[in-house]
Amino acid sequence: MKRRSNYIAIALILFASCSDSFFDTTPATQVTTPEVFSSESNIDAFVNGAIRFLMENSTSQDNPGLPTIFLTHDVMGEDAFARDGRYGYRDSYPYRDPFDNTTRRALFFWTLQYTSIDHANNIIANIALDDNSTPTLRYLKGQGYALRALNYLNLVRQYQFTYAKDANAKAIPIYTEPTTPETEPKPLSTVQEVYNQVISDLTEAEKLLPGFERVVKNRLDIHVVYGLFARTYLTLENWDLAKTYAAKAREGYPIMTAVQYTEGFNDVNNPEWIWGHPQTATQNLGGASYLAYIETTPYTTNAEGTNLYYGYNSIMPDPYFIALFEDGDIRKSLFEIASQPNEALYRHYRYRKFRNKYPNHDGHIVLMRASEQLLIEAESEARLGDVAAAVETLNELRRNRNLPDLSPAEYNQTTIIDEILLERRKELWGEGFRLYDILRLQTAPVRRETTQTFVDDAGNTVSLRGHWITKFPDGSELTPNSKYYLFPIPLNEINNNPNL
Repeated sequence: MKRRSNYIAIALILFASCSDSFFDTTPATQVTTPEVFSSESNIDAFVNGAIRFLMENSTSQDNPGLPTIFLTHDVMGEDAFARDGRYGYRDSYPYRDPFDNTTRRALFFWTLQYTSIDHANNIIANIALDDNSTPTLRYLKGQGYALRALNYLNLVRQYQFTYAKDANAKAIPIYTEPTTPETEPKPLSTVQEVYNQVISDLTEAEKLLPGFERVVKNRLDIHVVYGLFARTYLTLENWDLAKTYAAKAREGYPIMTAVQYTEGFNDVNNPEWIWGHPQTATQNLGGASYLAYIETTPYTTNAEGTNLYYGYNSIMPDPYFIALFEDGDIRKSLFEIASQPNEALYRHYRYRKFRNKYPNHDGHIVLMRASEQLLIEAESEARLGDVAAAVETLNELRRNRNLPDLSPAEYNQTTIIDEILLERRKELWGEGFRLYDILRLQTAPVRRETTQTFVDDAGNTVSLRGHWITKFPDGSELTPNSKYYLFPIPLNEINNNPNL
């Protein structure tokens, strides 16, 4: 096939203008390719638009950009489930649409990320650096490399099993030049080759981005690059480098306090957000946004006092997940049962971790936090056999969740690793990491139907709602390294690329 024509001046996307406002836009159809890359301000606007495309592009209400993949990752695990019959992720939860290569979601996952790669390729190809280049041009090209690395890192972990299982398995095609109608479709590269590309791109970004001071946290700066390195080396099980880069990524980003954890995960100004995406109400697609799918907090009540909700509220915490939290943990205080018989979420646990901004519904998207990097650092220390260091690193997080310190004397290497992996589930719920960990650790989710009951506001003893799908679509048990965990290359791509 001749690759889809995303090469056009990238004239099909809206990119931010040259003004100081992050949210100002101008139709890219008014600009030709030479004009896009004719000045630093135009290139900067294009980079901004490329990032916004990845985060905001949508083909339907249930595909709100890259966060669609985050939500899919979490609902394919054990700690979240999709409400029965509710729009959005009801087919991701039972492993149907992520596995079926004929679905529109399978096509969206692939097209979104490869279009973003093409945007990055245009940035890299159209910025020529020499000894006289300005720092701004170096920073812009560095962001292009970081954006491409992000996409390939995500893709290789979505479309093939983990590196430790088989580094030589065929994964995805690699494109490093802007596509044109004459571009020859690429064959599948191996897992090893894709990771080599990721590390190469991050290395280039690491050279170019020191000194870059972003105005808005949507930009990929040197700390984001360090964090992407840490994610990469975590999956490659290179514990020394994972630890080193995780520590560098979170420098200057303190772990949020217990009080800050209760503020709704909706603002890039949170001190521990290393990377996030601010949005207006229009940009976050209103009721079809990332937050509107995962938020389960009522925003008001009607005249009868019944809780009212905004958005689809499709993804719920499982009752067995709540049971993982210790008493006193600030996170445990954010769970409550919807006990009004007339409210939409009746008989479900609500989780107030994610709350949209009201009244404009313009909450921001979290992309990288210091807590994630701390957990990479702690796991790496544990894998390296330094139990005392791993416990102390983990305690830094626990103190900020109102929990007592753990004692190194009570742990060995195996038990502290288990503790850290459990902490990843608790701390990072809803942020898109669960499927990556299931594949990386070669484990399987454990889904159980709940037997828990409660007394509702009418005085009735009723059962809570939890998992209602506990097996794969073919009726088999959930097992490690299942084909159902992998995203499929869409049928359109297979039909149009003879080299796959």
